[in-house]
Amino acid sequence: MCESWFTYPLTRPYPFRWFTPVVIVRGVVLAILFSFANIASNGHFLKPVYTENPNATLDSSLRWYMKPPFNWDTTFKAQCQPSIISVGDRLFTSSLGLRYEVQSVLRESDQLTLPSVAYLNNPVEDCFLQSSALELQKVDRAKQPSWWMSWTASKASALSSCRITTDQGDVNLTLALQFTGGEVAVINNDTTTHASTWWGQKLIRNYFWGVVLLMSQIDIPEGVGDYISIGRINFIRNQSETDDNHWFVSDASSIINTEQDIFIPVKDEGRHYTRLLQSLASLDMGNCQSPNLLLDQENLKYAIIDLNSTSRRPGGLLYDKAEDMLNPTRAVQIGYPDNPDEQIFLSEAYDKISPKMGGLECSNATIVKQYLCLVPHQKATGTMLVSILLTNLVFLQAAWKLLNLISEGIMWQTGSRVDICQGCINRGYQDVQPDVLELRDVPMAEERSTTLRGDESSQNLLQDREEENTKPTSLLSVV
Repeated sequence: MCESWFTYPLTRPYPFRWFTPVVIVRGVVLAILFSFANIASNGHFLKPVYTENPNATLDSSLRWYMKPPFNWDTTFKAQCQPSIISVGDRLFTSSLGLRYEVQSVLRESDQLTLPSVAYLNNPVEDCFLQSSALELQKVDRAKQPSWWMSWTASKASALSSCRITTDQGDVNLTLALQFTGGEVAVINNDTTTHASTWWGQKLIRNYFWGVVLLMSQIDIPEGVGDYISIGRINFIRNQSETDDNHWFVSDASSIINTEQDIFIPVKDEGRHYTRLLQSLASLDMGNCQSPNLLLDQENLKYAIIDLNSTSRRPGGLLYDKAEDMLNPTRAVQIGYPDNPDEQIFLSEAYDKISPKMGGLECSNATIVKQYLCLVPHQKATGTMLVSILLTNLVFLQAAWKLLNLISEGIMWQTGSRVDICQGCINRGYQDVQPDVLELRDVPMAEERSTTLRGDESSQNLLQDREEENTKPTSLLSVV
């Protein structure tokens, strides 16, 4: 017969009264703790989701088992990948106002121009309008003064700048804006939640058409030409005493330069247009500290009617009662929020429209992007319970082994022979010294192997028990 390679252990009870209650109580406590600890790592999986607000997604995914002391497994922590902002991208902010195009990406630390940058929903900071331009273009050869329709090809553009914080440090973004025909497109102009945006969009349209109407009424001096074919007015952020420059070309392809500037009304109207555009862009990009015509009631009154403009005073070309212009309503009237077809003069707009509007507000803004996030999602109940149960069994087995090692160490320290089984102790082994055992009437292993065979082994064991009290005791010292 082949001798078995495998063995089995012999056991004996621990000689401690406290062992059983300790095992039961601590086993239950450890099972509960292990269950809590394993909920995150074995009861959930990371599910990919797309979101426009990674901060809210991360906050909503923070569960109790992700906090101390149960957050030992960080692999199941919700995380989001940054989005990429590249030159040429079109984007908008969380204020849901204007739409921008990225013109340049500049790293502040070394003034290095980057093609793109990783962005993770950080607020945009220090946003302002760098410049604005009114590009005026005539579509016919009508002599001045003419009808406003002659300038319907006109458009406006602007450049703004913002700073964002990225993993490469602070980065400056240059963002471009462009409007055709004076219609400023915004994403959300709800009168309750985005009242400032509504006012800005409507008033910018009025003052753009004010520029067009004033251009159509300019009387060109003799010898210059019959009409003006094209013109451009540039407004630069106030970094010097002069914040605008301009040029106009006549039908004879000559630049108009007269001693008496006939374009002053146009430039004044254009300057107010730029103030409104600056105000709208600032609140849309979250710059709530800069002066703004759309965030204060008194400033809003001035924004509606520019009292510094001679063209909008009584008797001026853009006075709301004027009737000597060709269709001036688009520059001097505004539609009601709930009924855009019903028009009202700007001079009456604040008193009649403001009570129907929400508050003038501004808040920090971020660039709206899509983010890929990995969020912990609970497994099916049955799968989760099986996973937690199997993991708990592994941990409890490890805790049981550790308790056995500690208990055996205590027994060795107290002099108990841990390597003697309970059956041998019942048969007569007793401690004499730490390394000496006393054997009462127990035959040697070799003798037992020759005498205890077959069916006689059980009978000899019974006889040894019966004669134990009558035979003399022999001592055998085993070292």
